[in-house]
Amino acid sequence: MKKFWISATSIFLIWSVVWIIGIKYQLGSGTSSSRWVFDAYQHKIHAAQQASGPRVLIVAGSNAMFGIDSGMLEQDWQRPVINLGVNAGLGLPYILDVSKRVARPGDIILMPMEYALYLDEGKANAQVIDYVMGRDLDYWRSLDRTGQLKFAAGLSAERLLNGLRHLPDLPVTNGTYGAHHLDARGDQTHTSPAERSPGDIAAVKAAKAWNYGRRADTETGGWSSIADYALWAKNQQICLIAVPTVLLHHAKYDTDPEDQVFYTQLPNRLKQLGLEFLGKPQDFMYPPGWFFDTDHHLQDWARSKHTARLIQLLHSRPQTACGH
Repeated sequence: MKKFWISATSIFLIWSVVWIIGIKYQLGSGTSSSRWVFDAYQHKIHAAQQASGPRVLIVAGSNAMFGIDSGMLEQDWQRPVINLGVNAGLGLPYILDVSKRVARPGDIILMPMEYALYLDEGKANAQVIDYVMGRDLDYWRSLDRTGQLKFAAGLSAERLLNGLRHLPDLPVTNGTYGAHHLDARGDQTHTSPAERSPGDIAAVKAAKAWNYGRRADTETGGWSSIADYALWAKNQQICLIAVPTVLLHHAKYDTDPEDQVFYTQLPNRLKQLGLEFLGKPQDFMYPPGWFFDTDHHLQDWARSKHTARLIQLLHSRPQTACGH
């Protein structure tokens, strides 16, 4: 029995050392799965850096990338508008951190955040682990030791092997997602009805209703992050305005008691955390025919309609330090 435990302990220690060495070689080793996000962020961040004077930065996931016409907002607001929305799968902490690195005093941050992000407890998922360890070492270094250990513990064996292989890291030049389909302000292009594939159409038809109302009772990690973000913005003289996200309408959102409570109370809940929220979530839920390839991605003509409604909503707010 003693020999068994000695052998088991030795094997564990050996594998631990191998894993630690493997982690070291992951850092800065980008994978093909994270390349399109990297290309998109580089494009958007460069556009933001090139814009002079106070700007409007759109901070959210891909619903904003597909759903906001930044040119329309720029014409209305008379200041540069940059769409920083890329992928909600990276999680709330990372998305907010990127915006903090880009924003400057005097900016307005418009936040059509996916509702899942408000509930995000900040646990590192496979997507953000893959991206950060391969593409964003500044963020990796900003994590405390506990945070880094959590990232390392969540690293899959497949990602470990892919990182060790150091395959060619080429820009994405085809497919729906990537910088090659972004305009100068960071909005998604090539989203007309004619450019939808049968798979895109099928994906929208198969989209299921979300259970945000039920999840909101137990998943509360995002609220504290939002409160901290609102305080940061105030100290940096940056104006935050939250608006409803784009979402495919399901009857459940109108009839389920938990969903009704969540969507009805969301504006006041965010206001209590120091974040202004305009409009009603239910007013920005649209029928399936508006969507491109997911229940958060609009077609180009629908994006124009949605942005016009947002502009009307923004005009309804009182004049404040944000200016408009």
